Amino acid sequence: MLIKLEHKPRLYNEVTKILKQGGIVVLPTDTIYGFAVDGTNVRAVERLREVKGRGQKPFTFFLSRNRIAEYARIVKRKIIEYFIPGPLTVILRKHPEKSLPFVEDKIGLRIPHTDFVIQLLSRYEAPLAVTSANYSGDSPINSASEIAERFPEVELVLDGGALSSRPSTVIDLTATPPVVKRKGVIPVLEIEKVHGGIVQLAEGLKFNVLFVCSGNTCRSPMAEALLKTMVSEEYCTVQSAGILPTQGMAASQYSREVVEEFGGSLEKHRSRQITDSLIEWADIIFVMGYKHYDHILDISPSAAVKTFLLKEYKRRVKYNEISDPVGRDRSAYEAAVRDMLPSLKLIARDIKRRFRSI
Repeated sequence: MLIKLEHKPRLYNEVTKILKQGGIVVLPTDTIYGFAVDGTNVRAVERLREVKGRGQKPFTFFLSRNRIAEYARIVKRKIIEYFIPGPLTVILRKHPEKSLPFVEDKIGLRIPHTDFVIQLLSRYEAPLAVTSANYSGDSPINSASEIAERFPEVELVLDGGALSSRPSTVIDLTATPPVVKRKGVIPVLEIEKVHGGIVQLAEGLKFNVLFVCSGNTCRSPMAEALLKTMVSEEYCTVQSAGILPTQGMAASQYSREVVEEFGGSLEKHRSRQITDSLIEWADIIFVMGYKHYDHILDISPSAAVKTFLLKEYKRRVKYNEISDPVGRDRSAYEAAVRDMLPSLKLIARDIKRRFRSI
């Protein structure tokens, strides 16, 4: 059954009734749609596993904020208080006096920042076991009508309109430092800012770095190529773009020559335009000058937390911009690289600190 989301008592009552009877409800969240069942009902949780096509991987639990301490040992309180409710799933130690189906030592908890879900959680007496509304291994479905069509066995689908295709960020707070298990809506850099230090990335994840200049034929591709010589691609993906490029241009001759002296290569580089999808992809963005910084924030104001002038990254310098060498002789390109190298070494160091295995 597909119903348009409304903040009316009768809808809360209908959802509550279905959950208590062991049914599955599709809820719109602040990220994607999720299958939800009563998290204390073993049969309902088993049925959700069957519908999802999921193995033994545990589900996330939604519950009201004032009940988190009932089900989990609270640590890293600053992160919890800042991001919850919101698009962050936190993994905590389960409270030893509480028992939930298929949950052993750790429990993943989340409270979406949506009024309907917050109100539902305040009214419902049990945590909800929740997972993304799709078959295991498939991409999230952001259309309620498509979910209703593909999962006719689900008792109720609440239509909250078209949602994002990006899931919540998942972080394990039982580890020191905390470990990001899945990248999502909340940037790694924003979590680090609140935490007050580096957080690490789980095995299999990569840290994404984006360099931005004007034409994407000199400064940003040189920075990209140089950083690639410092950090293994096993841990880091590096790209570059420009705010005013001619699409598909090769890197300039002097850029290629100078980079080769440091063991890098720009032979395959082709210039491209900065886009909102590239900004979203990046975990951290480095720009060469203030106009590049402003351009990125014009596209995505929320990117401010992860965007930096390259030259001033963790350094005190008199002049914060990397001068544009385009149209000048080789010495200008060499000077640009000299300006970049101290910051690039610090960036490489910090990337390595985000992985336990390096």
